Amino acid sequence: MDLALTRRTANGHPGVDHPWLNAHARRTHATGVTSFTGAPSVNHPTLPEPARRRHVRLAVLGTSAVLLGGLAFAPVAFSYAAPPKHPAAEVHKPSPVPDRVILTPTTTPATSQKVTWRAEATAEFAQAEILAAPRALGQVAPPAGAVTKVQAQASTPVNTTLGYASTYHTVEFTGLKPATRYTYRVGDGTNWSEWHDFTTAAGKFEPFSFIYYGDAQNYIDSAVPRVFRNAFADRPQAKMIVNAGDLINSANSEEEWGQWYKAAGFIDSQINNLSIPGNHEYSGGLSSFWRPQFPYPDNGPGNPELKQTVYYIDYQGVRFIGLDSNHQGNAALMAAQTAWLEKVLKDNPNKWTVVTFHHPVYSTTGTRNNPQVRDQWGPLLEKYGVDLVLQGHDHSYGRGNLVSARKSITVHNGVAYVVSVSGGKMYALNNGENWTGNGAEVRSSSQNTQLYQLIDVAGDQIRFEARYANGEHHDGFLIRKNARGERTVNELRTPENTVGEQVTVDKTEASRWDKVTATAYGYDPGERVRVHLRETRGKEAVAQHGGHGRDGVPLGEARADELGRLSYTFRMPPWVRRGSTHLVYLSSENQKITSPLITVTR
Repeated sequence: MDLALTRRTANGHPGVDHPWLNAHARRTHATGVTSFTGAPSVNHPTLPEPARRRHVRLAVLGTSAVLLGGLAFAPVAFSYAAPPKHPAAEVHKPSPVPDRVILTPTTTPATSQKVTWRAEATAEFAQAEILAAPRALGQVAPPAGAVTKVQAQASTPVNTTLGYASTYHTVEFTGLKPATRYTYRVGDGTNWSEWHDFTTAAGKFEPFSFIYYGDAQNYIDSAVPRVFRNAFADRPQAKMIVNAGDLINSANSEEEWGQWYKAAGFIDSQINNLSIPGNHEYSGGLSSFWRPQFPYPDNGPGNPELKQTVYYIDYQGVRFIGLDSNHQGNAALMAAQTAWLEKVLKDNPNKWTVVTFHHPVYSTTGTRNNPQVRDQWGPLLEKYGVDLVLQGHDHSYGRGNLVSARKSITVHNGVAYVVSVSGGKMYALNNGENWTGNGAEVRSSSQNTQLYQLIDVAGDQIRFEARYANGEHHDGFLIRKNARGERTVNELRTPENTVGEQVTVDKTEASRWDKVTATAYGYDPGERVRVHLRETRGKEAVAQHGGHGRDGVPLGEARADELGRLSYTFRMPPWVRRGSTHLVYLSSENQKITSPLITVTR
């Protein structure tokens, strides 16, 4: 600020000598508060009465000031009380205008679709309209006969904790065409939602993406929305959202269910939602909101208690299976689920299988332990080659597999077990004790982080990536599977995990002319690999036979198979010396890796 413009007010505080300020009268209070008049103020007679009652004064605090456009203004002090919190009963109160619109899949997602919404409407008026997605609406009316009206098949009132009932309506659109985009709206014939779009599944395998969340549960109205919306921003073309339980904290809280729907906004109206209940969806029984909101297929074991909490969906080459792990203390319900699980795994025509339930096979936090889940379901998940097991409950992130499935530092061929959290409630990690104590290993973990997971399904691979709430990468892997059902689960490549000792050899002692087989993983299908034999002293390379460089003597080339595996057999050359040590060095576009030392015995 130009010092020539500054001066002192009558009470000694810094003032501003500026034409704009001099054009207005000034009053100085004995308290040291300077008020400016001459422009409309909070006490100006032209303002409405509520505004005049709110007396706001500019307070000059010490010698501090804020420089704005060359003028020095003191901080503003507000002397009135903070506004009251808007009542939850008003925030979430239903009206005749539909809200909470959500898609849930059917057993025939290529030709049918369910949609559920909430509204103050009676059963005889609850309805939906659907048409093939037009290029325009509004002033452009659909052609005659293009719009089909569908009556709601269910209208279920749910008594809430806020003093009113919320009524959920469901329609099922049938006779749809596969892989076709449709536009729909829901309402009562007078009060309508906006128009929404969805696309039916393809009638056969087609690549697609889906999103997976662990527990939302807490801070649903503040911390969760950015997770849901960032996930959608990263995969706007996703066809499914998988929730592994504990969507809310209190099973029958109208406020929390309202917050959960608001967190995702319009997203649920255009992407299918596949959820299973966690322990917080139970309070003296299953949440009264669950079945009216989520009319999932009734194709589970048949027990009334498991209706629409245990089910499966086949979607474009993936079988999604939902289980209810909240019955671990009920032997009959666990046995029924276990028998049913084996049946739907055994009779599975799909290439890929994803299973979701709430309580983890291997817990990531505290002393938590779920032996009934691990002992009854774990062997079936491994036996039938489930690809992904998506879980929640532990409010942290953990991903791993059975130790026995490990093939190399970066590759295994077993089930990928994942635990995640999307909400703001956090638990500390337990250093993998429940994993290692039960024959498994943790490959990635995180605490005090909110995450979302993006899963991309292609013909021969699934790509999995976990991202933090701010969009940063945390973890990822790639599952490859061939026509015989063999697979590899590969860590996403980094500069650190594509070098070092990762080649295995079938012998570490050999004579001249002995056969040696080197094996390695982690390549792209068909990737070309150059094979060298490098003489070493310890781990350090020495002058190579025939004057070859540090890579060693070239033995040949090989190509990785469709799963990224490589196997190469060679004979130890006649020029190797007794007592010398050598290693196999594999060089390719993506990896530069070595074997353990091979000692020449004669």
